[in-house]
Amino acid sequence: MTRSNIVALGALAVLSVFAGLSQADALQSVRATKDEVITVVITPSPAPVGFLRRSAPPVAPAPAAALARLLDDPFSPRLIASAGALWDVAPGGGTMIAQSTVQPPSVPVQFVAKPDPNSLYLKLIDHTPELDVPYGTTVFPCAFEVYTFYDKATYALNDYGQGTAKSGTGPYPVLNFPATSYLSWATPDFSPTYRAYWNSGAPGERVWSGAKLQAQQHCVDLTIVVPNSQPAGTYTAVIQYNLLVN
Repeated sequence: MTRSNIVALGALAVLSVFAGLSQADALQSVRATKDEVITVVITPSPAPVGFLRRSAPPVAPAPAAALARLLDDPFSPRLIASAGALWDVAPGGGTMIAQSTVQPPSVPVQFVAKPDPNSLYLKLIDHTPELDVPYGTTVFPCAFEVYTFYDKATYALNDYGQGTAKSGTGPYPVLNFPATSYLSWATPDFSPTYRAYWNSGAPGERVWSGAKLQAQQHCVDLTIVVPNSQPAGTYTAVIQYNLLVN
C-alpha cells in the first residue's frame, strides 16, 4: 500500500469520527427546560453623611386677646365654638364615636397544585434571586443550584440568555452578541473560571454532562459588572437551562 493511500484512509477515518459526533449532537433533544430569573438592582454608593445643627422648634405665641382676658378674669366661664346661630359643638351633646361598617365574610379560595413533571430531571434552587449591586464588580457565591438527572440515556445541560439576539449591545446585563455579557457564571465543583453568559441564542453553551441514572446538583456562582455609564435602577436577566438527552 502506498503512502498516499495510507494518508487518504487516515483522513477518511478522522472525517468519519467527526461526522459521527455531529450526528450524535444533532440527535439530542430537549427533555426539560427551566428559566432562572435574576433581578439586578443597581444602587449608587451612599452619599457621605453630613451633620446639621438642629434649631429649637418655633413656639406659637398666645393670642393677645385671650391672654388679656385670662389676666383680667381667670375664672371667667369657658366658651364653646359657635358659628352664628348654629353650634359647631352643641352644649351637652356628648361625644360621637366613629361606627365601624360590617365587612362581608371572606370567601375561601382553593388552589390545586399540580406536580411539575420536569422537576424529576431538572430543578433550580434559588439562594440569591435578587442581586443588589453598586458600581463595579460584585461576586455572588452559590447564587443558585441546578439539579439534573435522567434515567434512560446520557444527558447534557446547556444554558443561554433568553430573548437575546445578534443585534447590538442591549439589554443589560446579558446584552446581545457580539457584545460580551456583563453577567458571568462558574460552577466551582468543576472549575473556578467564570464565563460570560451565552447571548447569541440557542443552543447555548455546555454547563456539564451526565451519565444515565446519574443525579447531580451543583452551585452556580455569579459575578456581575456594573459600568459607571449604567443608570441606577432595576434590571432583569432570564437564563434558560435545557436538559438535552440522546
